[in-house]
Amino acid sequence: MKWLIETNINEMKKILTKEAWYVEDLLRLTMEAFKERNLELAKKVKNQYWDIYEEYLNILNFSQTIVGTSNPSGYELRFIFGSVLVAKVLLDISSRLKDIAEDIENLIKEPELNQSIMLPEMFSFAQKMLRKALRIYVDQNTEGAYGICNQDEIMDKMLEKFQEDITTIIQNNPRLIKRGLILLDISKILEEISDFAVQIIEITFYILTGNYYTCYNDELQQFSVDNLKSEN
Repeated sequence: MKWLIETNINEMKKILTKEAWYVEDLLRLTMEAFKERNLELAKKVKNQYWDIYEEYLNILNFSQTIVGTSNPSGYELRFIFGSVLVAKVLLDISSRLKDIAEDIENLIKEPELNQSIMLPEMFSFAQKMLRKALRIYVDQNTEGAYGICNQDEIMDKMLEKFQEDITTIIQNNPRLIKRGLILLDISKILEEISDFAVQIIEITFYILTGNYYTCYNDELQQFSVDNLKSEN
């Protein structure tokens, strides 16, 4: 029976890796659509979202098959349910990228705003974080995972700086409000993608250790209710 569980887990990893590849490609495509102000690419992003949704459903169905036929426990059970959580995170990322595509469609109708120059950097940073987090999940190896929390903090600071710049521009020139708000929405979504990358790391730690980990004070630490209370 153990060989069957291992075979099914490897197959599940392949399915999730396929979904991850789709999401990485969707992020790349979204970045190109933004940089080029390309309406056709933005529409392609919205269409490809449904391919990722289909892969998510495949993972849900396969996880039910494994649990129903293999009676997994321990690491294998954590891997199955953890992988379902990662698959949902990937679906959430693709949904937010679809939102960016809609923002791009609206942005194209407006004159370009030079202050959007920081967004390609945020796109690239989010892309690197996601790729690293997915590599850690696929390899089931936490080496390098602790740096993700620090990178998330960097992204938070990038967002804060961008929001300050755009807010100042809007205050000085009300005619730019619509463009500024669209750019602010895109920047917030990119920051959310970095948060999703953190979630993948936290789930991977749970799969491997059976313990809950979370980013706290820019570090990945074992979850503590006391830490949570101190934030409130």
